[in-house]
Amino acid sequence: ELAGFTAKVNDRTVKVDGPLLNLQPLNLRLSNVDGKSPTEFELDVKIREGGSVRVSGTADPAGSAGPTVEARVNAADVALTPFQPYIAAVANIVMHSGLFSSAGLLRYGLQAEGAEVAFDGGFNLSRLRLTESGAKETLLGWKALKTDQLTLRLKPDRLDIKELRLVSPTGKIVIGEDGSINLAKVIKPPKREPGAPARAASSSKGAGGAFPVRIQKLLVDQGVLDFADLNLIPQFGTKINELKGSVIGASSAPDARAQVQLAGNVDEYGQAKIGGEINMFDPKSFTDIKMIFNNVEMMNLTPYSGKFAGRKIDSGKLSLDLAYKIDDGKLAGDNQIVVERLKLGDRMESPEAVNLPLDLAVALLEDADGVIDIGLPVSGDLNDPEFSFGHLVWKALASLITKVVTSPFRALAALAGGESENFDSVAFEPGAAALAPPQKEVLKKLAEALKKRPQLILEVQGRYSTEVDGLELKNLYLRRELSERLGATPETGEDPGPVDFSSPDTQRALEAMVAERFGTSTLKALKDEVKKQSAAVAAGTAQAKEKAPDPGRLSKELYARLVEKEPLPEAALTELAAARAQSIVVELTATGGVAPERVSLKNPEPVTSGEPATAKLALGVVRKTS
Repeated sequence: ELAGFTAKVNDRTVKVDGPLLNLQPLNLRLSNVDGKSPTEFELDVKIREGGSVRVSGTADPAGSAGPTVEARVNAADVALTPFQPYIAAVANIVMHSGLFSSAGLLRYGLQAEGAEVAFDGGFNLSRLRLTESGAKETLLGWKALKTDQLTLRLKPDRLDIKELRLVSPTGKIVIGEDGSINLAKVIKPPKREPGAPARAASSSKGAGGAFPVRIQKLLVDQGVLDFADLNLIPQFGTKINELKGSVIGASSAPDARAQVQLAGNVDEYGQAKIGGEINMFDPKSFTDIKMIFNNVEMMNLTPYSGKFAGRKIDSGKLSLDLAYKIDDGKLAGDNQIVVERLKLGDRMESPEAVNLPLDLAVALLEDADGVIDIGLPVSGDLNDPEFSFGHLVWKALASLITKVVTSPFRALAALAGGESENFDSVAFEPGAAALAPPQKEVLKKLAEALKKRPQLILEVQGRYSTEVDGLELKNLYLRRELSERLGATPETGEDPGPVDFSSPDTQRALEAMVAERFGTSTLKALKDEVKKQSAAVAAGTAQAKEKAPDPGRLSKELYARLVEKEPLPEAALTELAAARAQSIVVELTATGGVAPERVSLKNPEPVTSGEPATAKLALGVVRKTS
């Protein structure tokens, strides 16, 4: 029996000055010691730094297959802070607190256990708190990590835990300004002697690789996770609290797939749920996880919108339904994004921001209830050293926004089943401002789509063709004057209809108009030319171009000369274009039910030579007043 013994434990490789532990007192009692018979023993150690260890059992030095030991082990609240030098050797982490307790049965050399060493019992790692060196905020910690269903075997190795409970875990993940992650940054690179070759990383899939571990059930309760991204403009932070749930079937086996079910709150009123399958020890080999976030305050996401889009977010609620599959490092994601009542704020300077008209994109995507609901598939290769999940998602989102804003009418047409080319312009008959039935149908669909997107406004620009519309208007003005000379006065704006060129009255009126405008000599020359052509037709000569004489030939020639020189009022074409635009506005507002303040007019312009006569439509965004 050894009573009241005092010992100091030193390890000069990690701590040069002073002991790691002070064992005070240490009591040991042995019974029936002869080197042949089973010896009973009791060991009781108090640790001055905190805690105690008690081991009692039997050691048989002459077992049938070699020495054996069977003992009860009870470690109570052993302080872990004295082991800080071991942590400091591999990581820039400071352990501020931590207690270890364990109770169970330890056996050595008993063949019936199928291993050289066997331990059955449990442990409790409690009050753990780790920080980065020089920092005050908790990097990782928890109230308790405990189980009473642990099976440990050595030679061959195996660790099996039926149920492991993690109580009140706390963690902090920080992406630094240089893009590094704090959890990886605190790990020190392994020391290597000059000239020594680098050790190859072991693979969990290789023979004799990772220590075989299986945790049948991991329960998480009341967790808190702080997340910060200092690489954004401005810097971003959020918190997931009341995190709880379970992970079933975590294992280091290469083909293992754990079932995950976790839920928590995001900031004050948001909610998060995570579920699916994952290889916990090698997520890149297999992951099939679905994450749902509801009612997340978008104002907190301003750093992301600022960095990638150059705009603040003043308000809005975000819900995400994210599904990610990883197979051998290949990522395939299917994201459903729902945004409610999004309000964009001021512009922000960011070198990575793309120049996109986000206000127009939001107005196109947001329905009458202020909801944006979009699907966003993503894919990538996690083995690519340039892989960045955040940039991957933003690239997909930016591609969608670019597609929407560069073809806004295509996106709008999808709401009403129309074609994009029918929505950005409206065709008119030459010289006319009235809408034809096909155009009215297009505008009806456009009105329905606009009512579903209340943040959009429509700008209408009437246009005209100098050649086509000009000729048609000259014809109209000439036919009106001719009609009046023949004694039929048309109503204002009325089309008098076609000319009866075979009528002698028409011919006399046209002759008078030519004589008045161009002189009698011009009239005589025209009449002589027509007589020659008529004579050629009658004689059947080669110059004849007609099989039968045309009684209205002279009238047509006179009319053509008059049209060619018909004066066109300076404002005629712009007035026509304005009337076309007004026809569209009336059709959309009076017939289609679009609010008048959402449709505006733009000054008329001519179309490019050779283009048909159309009115041009453009989409804009409602100006929001503060």
